[in-house]
Amino acid sequence: MTIQYKGASVPGPIGIKPDTLGGRVPGPLGARIPDPLQFKKTDLSGSASRAVAKTLAMPAPTHGSKTILLARAVDWNLSKASPLTEDIKQGELGTCPIGAILAALANTPTGKNRINNLITEYTGAAVKTTFSKDILDTLTSRFEGDREYRPPEKEILSKRYFSVNLDSTVEVSDVFYVRYTDGSDADMIFMGSAKEALWPCVIEKAFAAKIGNYDDLDDESKHSANEFWTILAGARPQVLSIDDKTDLNKISAIAKAAARVPAIGASKDDATLVLGDHGFAILGIDGSTIRLYNPHGKKESVSLTEFRQSFKNILSGNPKA
Repeated sequence: MTIQYKGASVPGPIGIKPDTLGGRVPGPLGARIPDPLQFKKTDLSGSASRAVAKTLAMPAPTHGSKTILLARAVDWNLSKASPLTEDIKQGELGTCPIGAILAALANTPTGKNRINNLITEYTGAAVKTTFSKDILDTLTSRFEGDREYRPPEKEILSKRYFSVNLDSTVEVSDVFYVRYTDGSDADMIFMGSAKEALWPCVIEKAFAAKIGNYDDLDDESKHSANEFWTILAGARPQVLSIDDKTDLNKISAIAKAAARVPAIGASKDDATLVLGDHGFAILGIDGSTIRLYNPHGKKESVSLTEFRQSFKNILSGNPKA
């Protein structure tokens, strides 16, 4: 993504504002965190008629992908329990900031509550997902001559949709772009989940709908991790910029607090111990070993000194209640 600095943008992995952290790690002192709630759900079956209750436009997919895709309603639950870090598996988009931030939020009680409050599910309604002529023409042209390709229908009917609070309310259906398979499994093109938890996929799709399409969501020159953090957490992050002189105690303090105060790290472009130019959720620290979650769907760990060597900044802070 991009680093924001005094109104300008320069290349960077997940986009920060280079402020200083200073003081203690953000978070309540001795505050009791309530148990996380389940996602809000509204059943419209009693009031929904046979007529379509909601019509929602499908955001356009990325232009660069050559993956054979189609679109279909996905019947995964939002989650089988409270949101979990392991629910997240980044897809073809370069949206590691979104994946890392969601994983960091899901690692804390307050973050779980924040995620729960972002989404309301509406079931029992007749929902129509529509595809513009431009989308259909683009896909048909891209895969012309491929006998495996099945273009999406102009309209897909399903029975639920979601309201997502991303500063403003964004409504999206349960229809997603998936890879072509002979079976019934949903192989997501973009954000997915090894645990078949739909909430990360819904949030990423809502961002694409808010922005206009998946292409712009994937454009690191247009969106920074600061932007995604502020929207998802409801508050601006605090930032620790890292160089080879950064006090390891500062990094350790943030990692120690990561189970109650969400935090993510941005790796350097030339990092070798972890994937470079990438965002990771910070999960905690064991002794001098920092535990990380790579939104590609795996847990990793590095020592404090290796973290300082491999990462360029940390974003952290409590989400809005």
